[in-house]
Amino acid sequence: MSLFKKILRKHQINRQFKKSYKPFFAYAYKEKAIIVLIDESIPIEIVNVYNAIKTSCKKKYVKACQQYNDYVLYVKEHNNNVREIDEAVQRFNKSDILENPAKYGKDDLKHYYYIAHEIKKFKRYDEVYKIFLNDATDCYECIEIIQKEKAILDKLCEIYSKIDCMDLYIDNNVAVPIVDEVLELCNELKGFDKLFYDFSNYRFASTYIKIHNDNYIQNNLHNTLFDDINGKQLDEEQKKAVLIDEVATQVIAGAGSGKTLTICGKIEYLLKEKHISPNDILLLSYSKKSATDLEKKVSKICGDLTVSTFHKLGLDILKFCQGRKLVVEDQYKAIIEKYFREEMRKRPYMLQLVLKYYALYIGSNDEKIYKDEGELFRDLKSQNFKTIKDQLLDLSADKDNKVTLKRERVKSFEELAIANWYFINGINYEYERPYEVDYSSLQNRQYLPDFYLTDYNIYHEHYGIDENGEAKQFSAEEAKKYVDGIKWKREVHKENETVCLETYSYEFSKGLVFDKLEKELKEKGVELKPLSDEEIANTLESIYEGKAFTSLINLISTFLSLYKANYPSVDGFYELADREFESVYEKDRTQLFLEIVKEVYLFYMDYIRSENKVDFDDMIIRATNELDNIDGFRYKYIVVDEFQDISQSRMKFLRKLVLHNNAKLFVVGDDWQAIYRFSGCDINIFLKFSDYFGFSKTAEVTSTYRNSQELQNIACGFIERNPEQLCKNITSIKHLENPIQVMYYYNKKYSAFLNILKEISDKDPYANVLVLGRNNRDYESVLFEKSIYLECTKEDNKKEIKSTDYPNLKLTYSTVHASKGLEEDYVVIINANDARLGFPNKIEDDKLLDLVLSDKSTYEFAEERRLWYVALTRTRNYTYILANVISPSVFLQEIKDQCIIINKEIEEEKALTATCPKCKSGRLVLRASKETGELFYGCSNYPYCEYTIKDLESIKRNKRCKRCGDYMVLRKGDFGAFYGCNSYPECTYKEKYLGEK
Repeated sequence: MSLFKKILRKHQINRQFKKSYKPFFAYAYKEKAIIVLIDESIPIEIVNVYNAIKTSCKKKYVKACQQYNDYVLYVKEHNNNVREIDEAVQRFNKSDILENPAKYGKDDLKHYYYIAHEIKKFKRYDEVYKIFLNDATDCYECIEIIQKEKAILDKLCEIYSKIDCMDLYIDNNVAVPIVDEVLELCNELKGFDKLFYDFSNYRFASTYIKIHNDNYIQNNLHNTLFDDINGKQLDEEQKKAVLIDEVATQVIAGAGSGKTLTICGKIEYLLKEKHISPNDILLLSYSKKSATDLEKKVSKICGDLTVSTFHKLGLDILKFCQGRKLVVEDQYKAIIEKYFREEMRKRPYMLQLVLKYYALYIGSNDEKIYKDEGELFRDLKSQNFKTIKDQLLDLSADKDNKVTLKRERVKSFEELAIANWYFINGINYEYERPYEVDYSSLQNRQYLPDFYLTDYNIYHEHYGIDENGEAKQFSAEEAKKYVDGIKWKREVHKENETVCLETYSYEFSKGLVFDKLEKELKEKGVELKPLSDEEIANTLESIYEGKAFTSLINLISTFLSLYKANYPSVDGFYELADREFESVYEKDRTQLFLEIVKEVYLFYMDYIRSENKVDFDDMIIRATNELDNIDGFRYKYIVVDEFQDISQSRMKFLRKLVLHNNAKLFVVGDDWQAIYRFSGCDINIFLKFSDYFGFSKTAEVTSTYRNSQELQNIACGFIERNPEQLCKNITSIKHLENPIQVMYYYNKKYSAFLNILKEISDKDPYANVLVLGRNNRDYESVLFEKSIYLECTKEDNKKEIKSTDYPNLKLTYSTVHASKGLEEDYVVIINANDARLGFPNKIEDDKLLDLVLSDKSTYEFAEERRLWYVALTRTRNYTYILANVISPSVFLQEIKDQCIIINKEIEEEKALTATCPKCKSGRLVLRASKETGELFYGCSNYPYCEYTIKDLESIKRNKRCKRCGDYMVLRKGDFGAFYGCNSYPECTYKEKYLGEK
């Protein structure tokens, strides 16, 4: 304790006094506790103490006096220091430094930095001094960084100010440099330890541009331009789609939502608001028909616009490049057929390839699981497994030989290939010749081995089993029967010591079957005598007109056309042949097919080059390549209609057009209406638009002006069951109760069709009706003598159906494919049946086409589902569906609960219709015996299912056997009448007759 302090205590200076002057004493004690001015007037108490010390002159107080004097001096120094600090704090202006850092240097800030150090000498100081200390230190030490940050901030402000001044939609081409510059400036900030400015509002330029564009669209929605587009007003979604001026814009539209009107709105906006010249706008569509329709509508806006198909534009580019009009080869199919009719005979190598493929690989060996015999039988009835031998007999003038034709129609693709292998190797065989020992009984027919080699007394059975001996193509119960049958057949041959070769389904997939068969035959002494080149040529020529060979030529023609659209040279065949395959069989089949098509391709290309012609595929492929070498065909905007129909070749052409012109792309389409995969269209281009055309914006146009909301609710729910389709919320201001109505029929389809016409005529006797079929000739099923007939117009080949009962109705026939883009007052779908040629059409394209087609959907009948959606949505009012009550379309079954059944009573009658108790899937059909004329019921799957029942009353009675499910027949016995199973003696179940009617 200091001496002076002891004296103060001794003189009892009160505590309050000490507390009030604590800063004085704190400074006096050299503690410098806080920054505050101290009253320099000396309190009377201290003066008194001081005087007492001074007058006493006692030696021990001398030091205390010195301390007193020092304290007074210290106080004056402290106050001077505080005043200097306060002055600097008040003068310091951080805001000005940050606002104008360029006018400050380190020398300008050095004094403040010194003051900051002075403040640090104090033990305690107020918040204001802390802030000054930090700010002054930062500004002095970081003035150069502040200057750099301010320069960055000024640049960012300038950039964002320019954005604010842009009264337009900022597209990606403009946005990317802006975003990149902002990003680059913001990246510079990462090198600074401390940021002196708030950059949070400047970091996300893309978000700022998006907000700007959204505001731009919102501010321009009420542009009066949109009030009259070809006499119609755009809705809000259509306006937004038009106002989006992105580098690539995809408009996803629903059926009847005004896709073409949206395009017209875009054109008018470009011409009148953006002042784009008509010469700088190109409109493209998929087909000549859709392009003509588009041209007709946009010509009302401007007559100088270029509207074209992709092919026509490609041809124009080639004509421009070569300076002459090119001859288009439009006989593509005829040239391919010429090759097989004439050219192939000159090429023995090709003769052998084609015969081998035709004989062994004409079908695809797909595995299929059948739940029961009936499903298998129905499939067999729809197939056409006619062997080469059978086809030659069919063409023969020898009528007697034709007795074998029925047996020659084999029951599987694998049997077909084996039979043909025997034929091309000169081995005589009979198909399903009765076994030499009679094993027939009341329960079983005679045993019929698959093949019998007549010259060698050798049987051959082909079994549809895998390596584990299992028949997995059948249900468990049917598979067991099949395997048990194999065991029985083996016992028969063993018992009778007959030779029976065996082949198996798994040997097909592994590519072993024919090598193994050849080896075993040679071991048995069988001589192979392959057909000569002349015999091969004669055989192929003989069967050339047959359905199967025509299908092969069609397959080759389709494949080749799709190949040319995807591959510019012959090298593509080698690339395709090197792909991975599911099995050795598929690999062998594919490579053989590719070898054949490659030869046809080389012939075709040589032919059109020698004629100096181009074909439709060349128009696009060659034009794509030529664009790099020309300066013409410059456009600022390219507009594409029906974009869901784009193919790979058109996509590449379009992409090159966009790059050639640095043009903006505006496409409109509907993935729900993508129905042309078979011709090369690739829905994935639509679904993954930005993957192909870079940065893009998507707009939706979802208000339909064609259909009622009730119809769209049904149609949308149906199409969206496929999760691969884009989800849309289609809305309509139209409302109509029960917009989809179903008319069933049994046999008289024309009668049911007339009933639909009556329904329509009652609503509007002068209505326009669009009659839709799944296939080209479906209309034939509703024609009836002279009362319902077809009339074709010469002018546009339009098919019109006439009804004498309803002459005022205008009935136009179209396939659903051809109807896309059409709409009518009423629609009638006339082929809603579950059949191979029904709806959905169940004829699958050959798997070979998948090599040159877009990836196939994993969802069953995906494209057929879209086709059904197209059919449902062509109407402005009602859609009527005509279906066989026995086998209605699976698509109709899906929506049936949401539809009105006009003749519901027929469904109730259907419940009484008899199903075959043996195969479970066939229907019992009333037939008459050829020999006696006696009536009986037989299965619709005959000849594969041979079930019959002669007791017609038992069908009406519908009393079933509790053991096997067959019908119970009323019989008479020794003890009176009783019910016995129709399958007796195979099934011996019986019941007492109690006199029921």
